[in-house]
Amino acid sequence: MKQDQIVMERSAPRSSKQEARGSAIKTILFHVHGDAMLDARLEAVLSIARSFGAELRLVHVTPTDAYAVVDAFGVFVNLEIIEALDAEAAKLRTRLEARLADENVEWTYEEVAGSLMPHLVHCASLADLLVIGREPKSPEFGGQVISLLGGLLDHVRTPLLVLGDEVVGLKPSGPAVVAWNGSHEAADALRASVALLKLLPGVVLLTVEEAKGGKTPGTQARDYLSRHGIDSRLVSRPRMGESIADDILAGAYAEDASCIVMGGYGHSRAGELLFGGVTRTLLKGCALPLLIAR
Repeated sequence: MKQDQIVMERSAPRSSKQEARGSAIKTILFHVHGDAMLDARLEAVLSIARSFGAELRLVHVTPTDAYAVVDAFGVFVNLEIIEALDAEAAKLRTRLEARLADENVEWTYEEVAGSLMPHLVHCASLADLLVIGREPKSPEFGGQVISLLGGLLDHVRTPLLVLGDEVVGLKPSGPAVVAWNGSHEAADALRASVALLKLLPGVVLLTVEEAKGGKTPGTQARDYLSRHGIDSRLVSRPRMGESIADDILAGAYAEDASCIVMGGYGHSRAGELLFGGVTRTLLKGCALPLLIAR
């Protein structure tokens, strides 16, 4: 009886150029919102785009649905309001296009009217990174910004970089602090952030002792990063703050961190909304940039 022969082959080692190309960010989606922090966010995302030679896709959505009035006779939109919104959008586009004309970055600008979140979800499907801010912090466009960010996490598998309320860009001198609890969500966020982590001088895998999230120890995460050429170290902090989010922030400040990396929604989003949670707390407000994936 002839036996099948099993042949195992070892592929050739990947060159450093091949590895960098495979993990690089090449398309960045940037949500344009004309608030006071827009220019700071734009400069931050331009810096990331330059580092990777990435295309920057700017998307501005005029949320006409937020100004629609529904009654028994149908849906009505005040045309004067729409005209005013269109005029503001045109001014914003002209200003940003003049700003971008001097940048050595490939970019496109898309301006649409409609529902904000569905359009961002659609555009993010072919982006390597979605960059957004927390503005507006007060109810606007039909709800709080936490609802927009939470909805994006529910529907988008692209890593989400929420720029900080105080430190907008990524500081090249500070390490990334990864909120590590061994969970699948934390591991997903770690894998999704590899390209950005390579821009920073190191990584701190931060564990809050009371946070019980999964079975993957920090040593395995450290080894994973090492195989990508990323230096990291393990830091464990006792539970001291009112919440785990407070302890993560304290740990990030102690490390003079450039950003915080974490997984999104360890349980269902409904559970986060009812009982609070690290994800929701940091989405509502964080001085440092927050890279989150799930």
